[in-house]
Amino acid sequence: MASNITRKLSTLLDFSFLIPISLLRASPGTIPNALFQSSPSHPTEGILESILLQNGRTLTYRTYGPPNGTPLFYLHGSPSSSLEAAVLVPHLSSRNIRIIAPNRPGFGQSSQHPNRTLTDHTQDVIAIADSLGIQKFRVIGLSGGGPYSLACAHSIPTERLAGVGVIAGSAPWKLNPTKGMDWHGWMRFHLVRYLSWTFNIAYIRRSFDNKLKSWSVEERRDFWRKDLGNTAIDLGEKDKLVAQDKEAIEEIVDCTMEAFENGCEGPMQDSVLLVADWDFQLGDIRFDGVRLYVGTEDRSTPVHGAREMQKAIKGSKLLEFEGDGHYSILGDRGAEILDDFVKEG
Repeated sequence: MASNITRKLSTLLDFSFLIPISLLRASPGTIPNALFQSSPSHPTEGILESILLQNGRTLTYRTYGPPNGTPLFYLHGSPSSSLEAAVLVPHLSSRNIRIIAPNRPGFGQSSQHPNRTLTDHTQDVIAIADSLGIQKFRVIGLSGGGPYSLACAHSIPTERLAGVGVIAGSAPWKLNPTKGMDWHGWMRFHLVRYLSWTFNIAYIRRSFDNKLKSWSVEERRDFWRKDLGNTAIDLGEKDKLVAQDKEAIEEIVDCTMEAFENGCEGPMQDSVLLVADWDFQLGDIRFDGVRLYVGTEDRSTPVHGAREMQKAIKGSKLLEFEGDGHYSILGDRGAEILDDFVKEG
């Protein structure tokens, strides 16, 4: 028993770098507009592309699926990256879906965006869409990308949105998102929400970045493998199976490695934004028909949060997948979700 508690506390300390102070009260940033298109109108599948914004930031993204397919923006989890969307590639051609997957500010090679909010990222989505000549599009977010997808439903003009979806998405704090959550996630959410002021963030950020730089690539990969293994102990059966699949593990590690290419500031910023009070209200979402997807055995973003969000978002629909968890839902249910969300194929 004691060793189990020690393991969990050790894991939480490893992740203390994700708890910033100064970002608890974020203020709106400059609305970006693309200065020029630095990638072709039909980028090569899966290759990292970029655009330069008017405020000097760089945004990176990947595209997957038919170049002329139905455009769908995929907003990755946290910490993760645009590589995450690759799991849906087998389902795209037959459904004529083109995925555009941005890296959020501070993730991968996307520039930092200090003091940003959830709704600030909606302008990044619009900037990429404009650069690619896309007028109307769908947006779907997984896990930590879910709140950003809902921010799009709130802030992007409805005439530009063809659909908004959330897969296993984080719920706002006031809806008690930690009800039914695994021990590791519950403690981490509460530490970020209530105890972030006790950390010297500059020191933590610098220390962890220096640690990452001092390790070899394989040492960094092994760190993330161990973290996934520690987390999976408290998850449902399907998620445990994913955490035992060597190919799946390496794909998750790839996503996490890219997330931290530019240091830990972006993931740190995301952690606080997800558990701080959001800068929009679910009841104020103007887009009608938000789709919510969740597995009943998800212990990272439990079904309770999805059910409460469905009640709060006018006109939304919730689809629950029996027995699926946080890691298994995209691999097991990706085709079903796309069929429901895009209504094609």
